[in-house]
Amino acid sequence: MYASQPQACSDVLVVKRILIVEDDPILGNLLLEVLQEEAIYQGHLAPSGEMALNMLQTITPDLFLLDYHLPGMNGLELADQLQRREGGEQTPILLMSADLPQESGALEHLRTLQKPFDLETLLQLIAHLLA
Repeated sequence: MYASQPQACSDVLVVKRILIVEDDPILGNLLLEVLQEEAIYQGHLAPSGEMALNMLQTITPDLFLLDYHLPGMNGLELADQLQRREGGEQTPILLMSADLPQESGALEHLRTLQKPFDLETLLQLIAHLLA
């Protein structure tokens, strides 16, 4: 009986926070809904890089899911700022776009996902990045 209680407690600690930065409200809400359906993920949605940076004052994500085309700063610029934050180099970043930049080295330290994508593929990639 006591052996199962620590397991239940450890299951609660497994929840991973994912910050979605997507300016398309339909796609952003769909991604948020898909993540919320998975009991092990807690999703947060920001429509811009600036709002995402502000949200970091109150949450500490385990993964960043970034659109490339964002208002203000683009996803690459945001990823650069996120990686420069204290501990930021340890947090995985997944950059999504239909047309990712091809500059050499621009995507060197990032995982990318070509839009349109299958939601199951996204969930598998997220699970791999958080493993």
